Amino acid sequence: MQKVDFEIQLPETEIVRNLPIQEEFFWLSQNGNQGKLRLHDYAQIYRIPHLYEYLMEKLQAKSHIVLSSLLIDRVTQAGDDVKDLIVLEVGAGSGMLGQALADLGVKSITGIDILPEAAQAAKRECPGVYENYYVEDLTNLSSTARNALSSRGFNCMVCASALTSNHIPPLALATAFNLIAPNGSIAFNVQKKHWEEKGEASFVAWHPWVAETDIFEIAQMHDYQHRFHMDGRPLYYKAMIGTKRANIQKS
Repeated sequence: MQKVDFEIQLPETEIVRNLPIQEEFFWLSQNGNQGKLRLHDYAQIYRIPHLYEYLMEKLQAKSHIVLSSLLIDRVTQAGDDVKDLIVLEVGAGSGMLGQALADLGVKSITGIDILPEAAQAAKRECPGVYENYYVEDLTNLSSTARNALSSRGFNCMVCASALTSNHIPPLALATAFNLIAPNGSIAFNVQKKHWEEKGEASFVAWHPWVAETDIFEIAQMHDYQHRFHMDGRPLYYKAMIGTKRANIQKS
């Protein structure tokens, strides 16, 4: 763990018992000041060097390791070379997944996130990992970014821990998905509970293409513990590894 100039205090279990993930919080002390931050206050968290990674280590987060390992295993089992992957990482944040992929031999990773603080954190915490990192809204890409991304020839899209609670809306994810070449690799994860829900609130209802094999062919689904909740409960996610077959038709 990196040397840090802050302290964090996790709340007592009873205070945060059964809180939904978007409401979980902690106390941050730095430079003589103390404040309350939610885990999803990403902009504020990314501004402080190593804070996000420190929190995730405290909560034993594993998604960046699990998702990268499953993807690379799938690529190598298919007889392909990891070095040939041209990866678009959606909701790249401070770079934990990008760093994990780079550590496993991926050479070309482009990140995109809506927060400038995320890009700044990734450059600071993971120097050299990203070939390019765009601060863009995927629902309203600038013409410069759209042209650059469309011409890059991506054959892989990854997205870690950014699809639960609709951090990335369906139109944004579809835009990214459609930038990937046919037969490219797709790897993402989603909260297990959200995946298994029925009705209009479910992940499949929001992203129906995941159930359409002519668009996305699932090769592997893997249940695992993403991290711990603040109250000590395990938080389970489902990792998806598959192949893009065709573009998503936007309505």
